[in-house]
Amino acid sequence: MALSVDVLTSKIERNIQLNYVYTMLMNTMLEKGIWMLFLSYRGLDLVQIGLVESVYQLAYLLFGLPAGAIGDLIGRKASLYLSIVTKILSYVLILISGDFLGYSASFVFGAISWVLYNSASESITYESCRIVGKGESYKQIYGNILALAFIAAALGVFVGGFLAENSYENVYYAGILIMLAALVPAYLFTETRGVVVNGRKRSVLRLFGESLRVISGSPLVLYVLVLFAVISTVDMTVYMYCQKYFQTMGIPVFAIGVILAVDSLFAALGGKYSYALARLPAKTFIVIIPGIIFGAYLLLAYLNSPLGVPMLWLGTIFVVAFWPIVSDLVNARVPSENRATITAFKSQLSSAGVLVLFPAVGFFAERASLSTAFLWLLAFMVPLVAYLVIKIRKSAV
Repeated sequence: MALSVDVLTSKIERNIQLNYVYTMLMNTMLEKGIWMLFLSYRGLDLVQIGLVESVYQLAYLLFGLPAGAIGDLIGRKASLYLSIVTKILSYVLILISGDFLGYSASFVFGAISWVLYNSASESITYESCRIVGKGESYKQIYGNILALAFIAAALGVFVGGFLAENSYENVYYAGILIMLAALVPAYLFTETRGVVVNGRKRSVLRLFGESLRVISGSPLVLYVLVLFAVISTVDMTVYMYCQKYFQTMGIPVFAIGVILAVDSLFAALGGKYSYALARLPAKTFIVIIPGIIFGAYLLLAYLNSPLGVPMLWLGTIFVVAFWPIVSDLVNARVPSENRATITAFKSQLSSAGVLVLFPAVGFFAERASLSTAFLWLLAFMVPLVAYLVIKIRKSAV
């Protein structure tokens, strides 16, 4: 029997609350603050660790659009289920592996899990808000979801660091239990996307072609996507190497876990109050946000001491505050039937950047220092950011 409009609307509105729970479980990644230390403990050097991360980004790049297509062609809910399954496979593989190939396979499944989660979660949130008449509140709702994600991440980093003091492996066993719990909210979601457009099922190639035409037809969307990718690339690279960066300063593993947990709390703050920055004119915040992020990471690299830790936190606040703004700018300009695919493409651009730059930073760090490698990374990216900001300011209405 078909559901009434009121009942269906109520069930779709419940998606927002369910996504709060699902997001917290998916982001309670106990391994987030220790995975690099774990691989080092298992015998990998910085270059090998950088290559494993590059495998992750390559997998993200290769499987990103197909994963987004699952959300657009089959449904957001299917993507949310598959995200959990592939994450569990990732944990199992890293536990039973003992060499570079095994760890790389684990990271491949981790990448697939994350792109499935990202594209479907963002799409189902935007569409649920639009369907129930809360489109104007999307930036605030998505900011709240990000805030909860990073609160969960902070808790995960803290607990993961505590568990790692006794056994790195216990971190991954606990992660499997959390993923099993995430199956409950995934089951309760109400689908917001069908598989038929204009009475016909679309092929994957047709979907990709339509999505590329949407992006190429809007210069503002294209420039915003690339700027997001550049900032995300720098942020991910700096954040992940900070585990080793802080260790070289003599900071103990548990304290590194605390630093990264606090970083996640500042990220939650950025997500929570992103809507306040969004009130500024587009031509203003598109200059302020990248400027603060790059300035903070420049000081982090230059100081090369524990005094630079607050700069990591400052950069994180504005990186995460930028996410809901970008999400709204892009989602408002793309059709529903292409939304998950274009969201996946946004993440793929970031992966392409990290794929190249993460091992490059590791290479320079092995021969000089992480501080020097960070400075070169920032110097390389600044001209590109300046160009994109100028283009966006010209395209913004």
